[in-house]
Amino acid sequence: MTVERRWPDDVYVRTASSDGRRVFAQVACGDGRNIHVAGTLPLDTDHNVIGENDVRAQTEAVLEHIRRSLAAFGAGPGDVVRTKTYVIDMADYLKLGVPAWMNFFGDDPPASTTVGVTALADPRALVEIEAYAVIPE
Repeated sequence: MTVERRWPDDVYVRTASSDGRRVFAQVACGDGRNIHVAGTLPLDTDHNVIGENDVRAQTEAVLEHIRRSLAAFGAGPGDVVRTKTYVIDMADYLKLGVPAWMNFFGDDPPASTTVGVTALADPRALVEIEAYAVIPE
């Protein structure tokens, strides 16, 4: 199986502080059909947080990054089959983040898991989402 990895220009890239190498691929596609979007944070390309202390704005920013990542392989939100969401404050996310998530996916949402955590990879982040999509044959 061939795996192709991409880093969309309009999505931040996580790099190792010691040598500037990319820590992980933002999006990868295996066998030309299965797309895996890495856990995505609400950061701009300069690593500034988008929507500081605002879970709705952060959720919207993360989902926009996911849209851009999927587009790197010709996919979109309708191709997503599963998401995994990690949140710092579950009650806040259920009240403000879930409506943004539902708006993004519309009336045909993917399978989803949401997990409350004590910390994310960036301490300014309130939400992190990863997505899995399948491109139709």
